[in-house]
Amino acid sequence: MLPVLPSATFTHIPTNTPTLTPTATHTLTPTPTLFALEGTPLPGTLPHITIQNADQVSALASWQYEAVRDMEWTADGFTLAVAGDSTIALYDVLSRRVLRSLYPQANGIVDLAFSPDGKWLVVGSRQTIEGDRYISKLELWQGPDWKPRGIMYDVPQGLSALAFSADGAVLAVAYPGQLPAPSIVDFWISSRWQITRTLQLESAIQIAFSPDGRFFAASPDRYAIRVWDLKDGEWLWNFPTSFTGAVSALAFSPFGNYLASGHYDGMVRLWNMDNGEMLVEFQAQGVVECLAFSPDGSLIASGSSFSSSAVQIWEVASGQLLRHLEGHQAGVTRLLFSPHGDYLVSASYDGMMRVWGLWP
Repeated sequence: MLPVLPSATFTHIPTNTPTLTPTATHTLTPTPTLFALEGTPLPGTLPHITIQNADQVSALASWQYEAVRDMEWTADGFTLAVAGDSTIALYDVLSRRVLRSLYPQANGIVDLAFSPDGKWLVVGSRQTIEGDRYISKLELWQGPDWKPRGIMYDVPQGLSALAFSADGAVLAVAYPGQLPAPSIVDFWISSRWQITRTLQLESAIQIAFSPDGRFFAASPDRYAIRVWDLKDGEWLWNFPTSFTGAVSALAFSPFGNYLASGHYDGMVRLWNMDNGEMLVEFQAQGVVECLAFSPDGSLIASGSSFSSSAVQIWEVASGQLLRHLEGHQAGVTRLLFSPHGDYLVSASYDGMMRVWGLWP
């Protein structure tokens, strides 16, 4: 079903109830020694990462790629797609072996999006032209064997993010805008690859669909988060933030009941989608570049940059820090739990990929 986009009318601003802001507890960082060296595959079964054992998570393996622009699981959950500037490598993570490489026509890859049904891969790219102006392209690949279908759209704006709806019927594409061009989010229907709706915002940087298909979230100007109810076509919540706490990451929990936001001042906030209230907030290190929920929704991992390059694992319900992981030498750009929750993959600006988990 296509999202019904509202007109700019009244937006609820929830009153936050008092929330727990936990103090980070001290945890030992893992040793730099990896359990699986280059060429040695990880076991096919690893213990699931849970609240009870997250404090024992350590570095399992690593490999070098180029500066990572994005990474996503394929729809079947068995293959990790890792994008550099101009190449997408499809990895078997347990062996760290490249199964296949894809070569998009356009350089400057910004974001990847696999449709949940495994039919499509959309690659968004952005290039600088004539000084400080941009041109962006959308390139289409057809699954399951990822045949290139070419560039389906180009626009003289700077693309920032892609996101498929939970049923794969709609693709949202955000363009932050650059004067005199407005900032917009285009909604494509994937059955015939046509733009059916366009939403104008101040500056759409981060976007996300909830996994249950009910909500669409965007940070329209970095200093607020807006949430739409796609079923009712209403602006549901508006979460303001501060100048120093500009929004840098968004992630919905697996069941769509929480929205997590990461901020430039290192804060992570979890918002309850039932009532618009803040569940908990906690202080991570550095700028929060990325967030990832565990598949059962009980844990959230944060990745930092600038003053820190740590990966931290937190309990969702309490905001308690369970594990502080060091090893990256540059900012952490992307985090993904494995589909079964038995390991966590992190990517860095310097191209280093790491697998974190528990050795059986």
